[in-house]
Amino acid sequence: MNNNDDDLISKRIDHAFINQVWASWFPDAYADFVEPGQSDHAACIFKIPSLRRYSRKPFKFYHHIIDHPEYPTVVAEAWNPGSIMGSNQFKLVRSMKVMKKELKKINTTHFSGISMRVKDQTVKVEALQRELLTQPNAANVVEEQRERDKLNILLTAEQKFFKQRSRARWANVGDRNTPFFHKTVTQRNTRNHIHYLRDENDNFLGTTAEIKSHAAAYFKNILRETDLFESPSTVDSLKELLPF
Repeated sequence: MNNNDDDLISKRIDHAFINQVWASWFPDAYADFVEPGQSDHAACIFKIPSLRRYSRKPFKFYHHIIDHPEYPTVVAEAWNPGSIMGSNQFKLVRSMKVMKKELKKINTTHFSGISMRVKDQTVKVEALQRELLTQPNAANVVEEQRERDKLNILLTAEQKFFKQRSRARWANVGDRNTPFFHKTVTQRNTRNHIHYLRDENDNFLGTTAEIKSHAAAYFKNILRETDLFESPSTVDSLKELLPF
């Protein structure tokens, strides 16, 4: 909005255009339009949180872990609440922490850098297939089949990984490792990310700690902490439903 009272002009431009290279390098970047003050224009400021802070991401259960042959054994060994001393609630929380640690090991050991693993395994399989054309023998056939099975496992894991991250319905068609699919994942995560909040006093909350604290306080205020009246029948019914 200009500052000319005799010829007032007001235009709203609240989008900043970027290209795919920018989105790939700075997926968490966002534009902030500040107040114009004495100027005729509101400045557009690009902010890139990844360049100024690092926060540990919370644990996320990835669906491709279930397909790993070690998964049933790891779950059976990690989920052992009988060996933990304490209340049932403590046993539940402790068992979940133990299992989380073991599941993270599976993901890190076998699926970290999944796209690079797929590329490396593809190169290996293609080399074996070329060798099989020039030197067809039983040993090469067995090795090619074994490495191709590994590639299929990695391709399935990669597809599940990006499908889970993108949460796109069209992922059901089975697109594997396509640039368009990866770009869609990046764009969707950028749109869904909460970069900052403003409290009831219009204060800017930009750090992870501030956003978490404000969100917790907001819902705490809605739900309250006052204990409601508990009838004996309700407590007995819950005990029947939750025998542990």
